[in-house]
Amino acid sequence: MQHLLETIRKNGVVGAGGAGFPTAVKLESKPDTVIMNAAECEPLLHKDIQLLIHHSEEILSGFQKILDLTGARTGIIGLKEKHKSLLKRLKSFENDQIRIVPIGDFYPAGDEVTLVYLATGRLIQPGQLPGSVGCLVQNVETLYNIALNQPVVDKCITVGGAVDNPCSFIVPIGTSYHDILKELQITIANFSVISNGLMMGRLENDLDTVVSKRTGGIIVLPADHYCVQMYERYDTEEQTIRLAKAACDQCNFCTEFCPRYLLGQPVRPETAMRNRMFSTQEEPALSIGNTACCECNLCTLYACPEGLDPKGATVLEKRNLLQKKLRWEGLPRQIHPMFDYRRVPTKKLMQRLDILKFKDEGPLITFNMTPSVVSIPLQQHTGKPAVPVVKEGETVERYQLLAEADGRISAPVHASISGRIVTIDSEKIVIERE
Repeated sequence: MQHLLETIRKNGVVGAGGAGFPTAVKLESKPDTVIMNAAECEPLLHKDIQLLIHHSEEILSGFQKILDLTGARTGIIGLKEKHKSLLKRLKSFENDQIRIVPIGDFYPAGDEVTLVYLATGRLIQPGQLPGSVGCLVQNVETLYNIALNQPVVDKCITVGGAVDNPCSFIVPIGTSYHDILKELQITIANFSVISNGLMMGRLENDLDTVVSKRTGGIIVLPADHYCVQMYERYDTEEQTIRLAKAACDQCNFCTEFCPRYLLGQPVRPETAMRNRMFSTQEEPALSIGNTACCECNLCTLYACPEGLDPKGATVLEKRNLLQKKLRWEGLPRQIHPMFDYRRVPTKKLMQRLDILKFKDEGPLITFNMTPSVVSIPLQQHTGKPAVPVVKEGETVERYQLLAEADGRISAPVHASISGRIVTIDSEKIVIERE
């Protein structure tokens, strides 16, 4: 089993759901329960479900390897109950150790604190990780990469929104968004791109941005779309603070819809907004419970009737608190009595985001991307950037090690195409296909 752990480390496997935490470090724990996070809940993203549909045997193989490696007694597949045919197919994999837990179609069911509660009934306390209640959560694609047993050089993504045929496919890491989008039929002339999901992604102003191990999707939207306008409006902390001071009426909707607050955690976005409104000191007031914010963005993009940015205000407090090494040390928390009644259905969220007009699908297709150039980021993971072990002018082969991990919380990166290295700098290694 130690050999498997070292192989996962050398292959550069990280959390493929977006966090990018080095998987080998997570697997050093000894949980009694491992949960497969198949609760894909970002609107218009479908890559995890598509991988499960087309590669269920490989993913379940990776899942079993993790169960054996950690010594966990129980494996739970957390999958939305709306995927009826997939649920039926996965039933054949259930045994004395592995079982499926169907969950509702709401956002953010894939938040690991929420998923742990739905799958096991265990309540993670503020500032704690799933390991504190004996659980380990792994993304579908992470398990797929473990099963492949090779360096991670490709990424599965969904391209959706204003494209003729939304789809999911696998592309070499380091491929630019521009190279991907030119292969698809965009249905509007003036468009913008949000990467990694409409709720927790970011507005991409540069289509030379490349796919990394953390990329989940590319959503194409009209340039004047609601989501684009919201991301543009709160592009800076100064704008978040200025509008909080000018317009927040303390209605409390942001807190009442907060999934972490409903799980009993002391996250209160309205206090973060209030602190922005009334603080006149150089160091803003802080509410220590906001360190537990999961940054799901429901408060900003769904709950706030004024179109303000309580998520931005809460994240600002969270960052300041963590820099001061302040943590919640209050009494144990209990789940909110309204937890079952304030969940945000996915369809309702999609209506609020004004995306019901787009096809909500993303079938997995064979997408023969052969980019002439890839730009491999040295930091595709949480922790320190990888350290190059190659030089400019060298010829490398696909899967070859390009940069090694810099310490325990880091991950190596490998060549996603064969070719010649034309550039190495502090952020990337550029390979040109010969």
